[in-house]
Amino acid sequence: MQQIGAPVPLANHQFLQHPCRICTAGAGRSNSGHLLMSLHKAYLHRHQFRVAPRTSSTLQAVTTSTVDQNSNIRKDKYFKVEMEVHETELDQYGVVNNVIYTSYIQNGRDKLLESLGISVDSIISKGDALALSELRLKYFAPLKHCQNGDRFVVKTKLMEIKGVRIIFEHIIETLADHKLVLEAKGTAVCLNKDYRPTRVFPDMSTKLLQYFSSDD
Repeated sequence: MQQIGAPVPLANHQFLQHPCRICTAGAGRSNSGHLLMSLHKAYLHRHQFRVAPRTSSTLQAVTTSTVDQNSNIRKDKYFKVEMEVHETELDQYGVVNNVIYTSYIQNGRDKLLESLGISVDSIISKGDALALSELRLKYFAPLKHCQNGDRFVVKTKLMEIKGVRIIFEHIIETLADHKLVLEAKGTAVCLNKDYRPTRVFPDMSTKLLQYFSSDD
């Protein structure tokens, strides 16, 4: 298993934006050092989060409600985005560079939020931010580039919403024969205008839970 969490920039801070087709089934670093999620830049680091004490009855009610809704999340429902390998993403061995897979995953997550009406611009306009605090990757097979492009699918599933955190599962498979390429688990964190962890934005929480709990 390859684990990413060290405070180092990935691929000179730049990733390619990929043309993709979406189908549904069933920045820079902040002052506090968080990884700000965007389609073009990414930094990873470790961080310990502090959440406000759950003292009020209102806060307790919100927490209980979220826990109850987490139990309704479907285990078999993924959001899917189709992409293809580009020659510039290959390493010296002729396969996709390990670092590039993080951009595939991020692209899939961004497209999921956009499909729910939550864009990066809309988050920024409110003075908020979304950060990646943890990402674990496990590689099974390489992606390569061929004459017509090696097409693959990025599958994203909501695992849990808890406090300031949104936990996702990601799977990458080849499109032609559904060969498993990669499995990943990532944790996204919501930040306020001061780049401090804050409970998951209500609109984002509601839309994610509704989508991954529905039968559509």
